[in-house]
Amino acid sequence: MRQKTLLLLAASALLLSLFSGCGGHRGVRVTEGSEPIGAAPTGSLFLTNEATVVHVDAFERLATLRNAKGFVQGVFLQTRDREGNESGILKTRALRPSGLLTADILEGIPEINDRATPVSPAESERLGKIYRDPAE
Repeated sequence: MRQKTLLLLAASALLLSLFSGCGGHRGVRVTEGSEPIGAAPTGSLFLTNEATVVHVDAFERLATLRNAKGFVQGVFLQTRDREGNESGILKTRALRPSGLLTADILEGIPEINDRATPVSPAESERLGKIYRDPAE
């Protein structure tokens, strides 16, 4: 009986030492591809004028954006992929209570992690004439 208890304790100690090494890194590591490009300290806030596409519904032609609290309803946004190629044109809807913003996909098909920035005032005026709201 004593030998079984000793064997069980030894096995438990071995498993505990093996599993204690998992998940040791607590910081946020930002990567692009397989190369780390930097790390953000915990609690850091960065102001930016671009949002990130976090969900795309190609059937309903809707995109969901994160970090888009600065955009109001009816703003035209241009999306770009990692290489800087234009992937779509969006028009924002009303801000949701969750902090996520939805936008109608007007042109192209943006993908998840594409960056969305407002278009120039001249481009916004041009797009406003093409893509009017139904109430207008």
